[in-house]
Amino acid sequence: MKNNIGIWIDGSKAVIVKLANDSVTEIAAQIDNNVHHGYEGDRGTFIGGGRHVNNEKTFEERKKHQTHDYLGKVISEIKTADSIFVFGPSEMKNHLKTLIENDRQLANKLSAVDTADKLTEKQIVAAVKKHFIPVKI
Repeated sequence: MKNNIGIWIDGSKAVIVKLANDSVTEIAAQIDNNVHHGYEGDRGTFIGGGRHVNNEKTFEERKKHQTHDYLGKVISEIKTADSIFVFGPSEMKNHLKTLIENDRQLANKLSAVDTADKLTEKQIVAAVKKHFIPVKI
């Protein structure tokens, strides 16, 4: 049996369905979505009498690294795929699509990218099966 893999992904988690062995794996995103302003209010911190720390830039860098780590974990779970179906409600699916397309081992294995609402685990498995297993009439 081909190793067909479906991935439902958003900014909080990825659910990876491997049809070859009927397994479902969930990866938590652990992406910080809040700018931390500690004691400085909303204007930044003045350190040493005039040096201004921009927490938004730090936040964006931290979020970029956390997103990269998250998607890296997802990619490592799907390296053995013969065919990949990516779907979900957020832009994260497009970030994952770009990473897959730039990966020499996975680039030609992406079968589709689709938009989907928040789904339960059973609905995710059903959507992956529907994508890969044609309905016989």
